[in-house]
Amino acid sequence: MRAGSWPSIALTLAFAVIIAACHGKTIVLVGDIAHAFSVTPAHASWVVSAVALVAALASPIVNWAIAHVGERRSIILGLVIAGTFSYLDSLATTFQGLLILRVLEGLGYILVVLAALALILHTTDGKRRTSALAFWSVASPLGGAIAIFSVSPYVGVDWRIVFSGHAYILFGLLLLTPLLPGGNLVHKTERKPLSKVFDIYSDPSLIRLAAAVGAPLTLALGLVAIVPVYFITKLHVAPTTIGVISTVGILSSVLAGIFAGFILNIKRLGPWVVVSSAVIGLALEFVVFLPGTSPSVAIVAKIAQGFFGSFVVAWIFTSIPKMSTHGDVMGAGGIAEQFLYISMFLGPVILFPLFVLPTLIPFFIVVAIAHLLPLFLLPLDIPIRRLLRLGAKAA
Repeated sequence: MRAGSWPSIALTLAFAVIIAACHGKTIVLVGDIAHAFSVTPAHASWVVSAVALVAALASPIVNWAIAHVGERRSIILGLVIAGTFSYLDSLATTFQGLLILRVLEGLGYILVVLAALALILHTTDGKRRTSALAFWSVASPLGGAIAIFSVSPYVGVDWRIVFSGHAYILFGLLLLTPLLPGGNLVHKTERKPLSKVFDIYSDPSLIRLAAAVGAPLTLALGLVAIVPVYFITKLHVAPTTIGVISTVGILSSVLAGIFAGFILNIKRLGPWVVVSSAVIGLALEFVVFLPGTSPSVAIVAKIAQGFFGSFVVAWIFTSIPKMSTHGDVMGAGGIAEQFLYISMFLGPVILFPLFVLPTLIPFFIVVAIAHLLPLFLLPLDIPIRRLLRLGAKAA
């Protein structure tokens, strides 16, 4: 399979989709795990987040290891680690032991994710790289959706089967790794000594990229926790409907990523669609939470907002090569993924306190900043800043 060809890109994306089940497979099992270990659902929910701990804290070190080991060998190692500890998860006898095993499973998880992203960055360029990175932006939500759909029949049956079953799938993926591009495609400039691995945090361009990723995803992942509560308690939407909304919303996000993969390659149209999507997504977010909005309107607005918001996120990920000013595309990709996982932890913590205030004004301010901030941090091929200044003068 030729490196950089669409079949090679599709296979690389497939690895990212299937490994994403490390996170998604536990979302609907929280109640079962809480019952099995006699802990509260709040405590059991840490099983969901634990797998992302290594990604949130140690992505630069994992990237350093990949740069020296090579992408394909890192994917093989990651599959072995994730598969081994996923199987051991199914044998856990204490809740604390399960959490430790999930953290170790997360090491394999992020190895595969960052090595697969490095493969895409190192084997593509031009319009093909733009499309591949847009598709990459929806690999994780697609993997999560597939995991939730596949795991649902096992809820209330035996949660351990899910962990052992995913382990067998990960081991089976090893059979496909010979089809991936071999060798070490990492450029010499990206193979830093361990002492300089954290120098990426001193690069203003990469810090802007991190903020551009973190702002909308912290909002999105925080709203994942808030929206079901809001819809059920305030709008009196049936709990069963929430699952349908989430599924349709995820599919909408995947469609947005695919759409972005083509639209962002149209030089004159793509940037305007980005700006329009950010503004429309913000307006729809306001519609969802404005007092007096009917349940049906809020549901439609939320699903549509997911499409426009995901289009902007896809554009952010296609900006990774542009922000790697010193040629360190792995460092840029690593910091983008790191702040994605940091957002997973910060989202509910930041948004919930704002949402329960007597007024929603602070909440709406944060929502507006999170939606529009990437437009000011990342390069667009239209004079957006000049247009905004002219608009401010006109106002």
